[in-house]
Amino acid sequence: MNQPDIRRATSEDVAQILALESNFEENDRLSRDSLRRLLRVPSADCLVADSGRVTGAAILLYRKGVQTARLYSISVSVDAGGQGIGRALIAAAKQVACDRDCLRLRLEVRKSNARAISLYERTGFKVIGRKDHYYDDGEDALIMQLDLTCQKKDKS
Repeated sequence: MNQPDIRRATSEDVAQILALESNFEENDRLSRDSLRRLLRVPSADCLVADSGRVTGAAILLYRKGVQTARLYSISVSVDAGGQGIGRALIAAAKQVACDRDCLRLRLEVRKSNARAISLYERTGFKVIGRKDHYYDDGEDALIMQLDLTCQKKDKS
C-alpha cells in the first residue's frame, strides 16, 4: 500500500473536500464559504491526502497566544478507509502543529463515533473530558488531546 501525498489544500480542492464532508451528519459539515475562508486565513491549516484524487482532508485551527492546535475536522473517503490515510493525516497534522510551536493537539468527537475514537487512541490521543449535548442533535462529545513531542527542524 502506497502512502498518499499529504499537502496543503488549495482552492481547487474545495469540491473534493466537500464531497468527503458529505459523509458527516448534515449539521457537522463545512459549508463551501467556510471552507474557502479557512483556506485563506493564517489561523488555519488545511491538509489533503492526494493519491491522484483527494482521499482525505484535515483542518487545524489555531488561536493567537495558545499552544494548543485544534483538529477541527478530519475526513477520509469511504472507499479509501483502512488504507492508513487517517493515520497519515494525523501525522502531518502533528508536524504542522509542531511547526507552529504548538504543544498539544485537541479535538472533539461524537461519543458514538467508535471508529474515529479508535483511530485517535491508536495515534496517541487520550480522552480528557466530555461536552454534554455538544452537537446540534444533542449528542455528547468526547474531548481528546495529544501531547506533542516536536523535533525542531535543522535550519542550516
